Amino acid sequence: MNAQNFQPMPVQSGYTADVIANDVGPAMSSTTDDVDGVSFAFVAGDFKATASSTPLTYGLPVSGIINSAVSSTPGLTFQLGDLYGENSLRIASNTAGNNSGTLAFATPVAAFKVYMLSTGGSGTCTVDVTVNFTDNTSQTFSDVAIFDWYGGSDYAIQGIGRINRTNDVLEPNFSNPRLYQTALTIDNGNETKPIQSITVEKVDGTGIANVFAFSADAYTDCVAPTLQPAGVVTSNSAQVSWTIPGSIQAVSYDVYYSTSNTAPTTASVPNHTGITGTTFTIPSLSSSTVYYYWVRSHCSTATAQSGWSLPGTFTTLCGAVTPAYTNNFDSFPGTCWDSDISGGTPATGPTGTTAYWWEGGFLGTGFEGSATINLYSSGRTGWLKTVPFDLSAGTYKVKFDYGVAAYFSTDSSPMGSDDVVQFLVSNDAGTTWTVLETWNEANAPTNTSTQYVYNLTGYNSANTVFAFYGTEGTENDSPDYNFYVDNFTVENSQLGTSEVKGGVKKVSVHPNPFKDILYISDTREVKSVTVGDVSGRTIKTFTGAVKELDLSTLNAGLYFVTIYFKDGSQSTVKTIKK
Repeated sequence: MNAQNFQPMPVQSGYTADVIANDVGPAMSSTTDDVDGVSFAFVAGDFKATASSTPLTYGLPVSGIINSAVSSTPGLTFQLGDLYGENSLRIASNTAGNNSGTLAFATPVAAFKVYMLSTGGSGTCTVDVTVNFTDNTSQTFSDVAIFDWYGGSDYAIQGIGRINRTNDVLEPNFSNPRLYQTALTIDNGNETKPIQSITVEKVDGTGIANVFAFSADAYTDCVAPTLQPAGVVTSNSAQVSWTIPGSIQAVSYDVYYSTSNTAPTTASVPNHTGITGTTFTIPSLSSSTVYYYWVRSHCSTATAQSGWSLPGTFTTLCGAVTPAYTNNFDSFPGTCWDSDISGGTPATGPTGTTAYWWEGGFLGTGFEGSATINLYSSGRTGWLKTVPFDLSAGTYKVKFDYGVAAYFSTDSSPMGSDDVVQFLVSNDAGTTWTVLETWNEANAPTNTSTQYVYNLTGYNSANTVFAFYGTEGTENDSPDYNFYVDNFTVENSQLGTSEVKGGVKKVSVHPNPFKDILYISDTREVKSVTVGDVSGRTIKTFTGAVKELDLSTLNAGLYFVTIYFKDGSQSTVKTIKK
């Protein structure tokens, strides 16, 4: 089915009453009549009885443009009459000779369908609607129902409130009063005839008929394209394509896109024009953004231009962020962060899609504002991955607050015997990972907020990603606790003296690869050493300024040696046992 070509039909003459109170001053001064016969009128959003009155949060739009709420006609709009003049064809009587009126249009338009915007004051009513064409022929729709302005269906707008003209008492309401949309289908033989005017005759019912506007699904012999699914989408572009019947003489196309799903009208200015093929790549888009788009045809036929197509949509990919950047987890997990990943190890990367990191109150206080993982059940392994960062412009540091608290508590808790939480970095968008920090039973954090800072010297990729990796391991230990992270920040590297200077102290180990004994080059500032495997599990711990590490019992493979210094900083190096 072709997309509709909706066009408002501005009224040139025929309104008989002003039933919309607007601007500053008593309602009686800005209206000439009521809607319902018992003193109630509509109210516009800018109405104020006096200059000091509280501005309204409801009412008819000051622009006079009604965007229809009927789901079957997305993009249909109505244009109300002048809020400072007469704006309703108001018909109260059912008596012939006093029960009709005609709205003439500024610009006649041919149509497949005509849509009437109306309501019944103080009851329902029935009208006959006659569409008058410029060739002096007409088409009549008999016994058209108009609902009472409270509670009816097929409303174009609701919850607009009303006012008592006699005392300026306002009656706000979230769902009433309402204006209704009625569809009138033009006969095939009349579709090409421009509509000059429409006559409405009230024939039955106790309600007062109020007709406010008409819109057209305008006739065209230039068919709108049929959109295909979006093709290649990047962080700043999207490929869109469409088809059109071979019988249509299309010579070019327009593309309109927006972050709003409000459909364009004939007056909307396209973003791109003169496209000669049926595929186009929309450039200069924002990353991680939902877009809506429409396409229309230009033809060599009489109508020359089609209506806009039905809408398409796509979401651009996450683009690399150039710091400074902060995620305080007010919205979890954060734009372009990923918490729906699980399993695996830092060596393999994630293997599943289960979410184990959730939003929680930092260190057990409240229920939101930080990221947390609960480590209690064995086999639980979760990842929290950041947005990608472009660190190519300089040297940066990463920092965040962390801590541990017992489950559903602010109390302290140890970590389990093989529990591990690690902070990881990847210079290749997450293909390979490097461990920057490990927390385990030996150096478990407390239930006091602690800031971690790491100077990212040497990490200058244009696609750097960080991750928090947490695993309960295989032992189902008794500690039941949450590990918390908050205020994740990447910024220019200007470390304060009070910050933990990750990466400042560097101690080498040798030989590498080694056979049984691993030597530490300088142990003067060393407090302890841990050795972990690729799963993050700590398998050896050495206390004090130890120089030789006896690792003869380990199997051949890759290991991570973390050296903890007396000032609280640390350094992790990879080593291989032959």
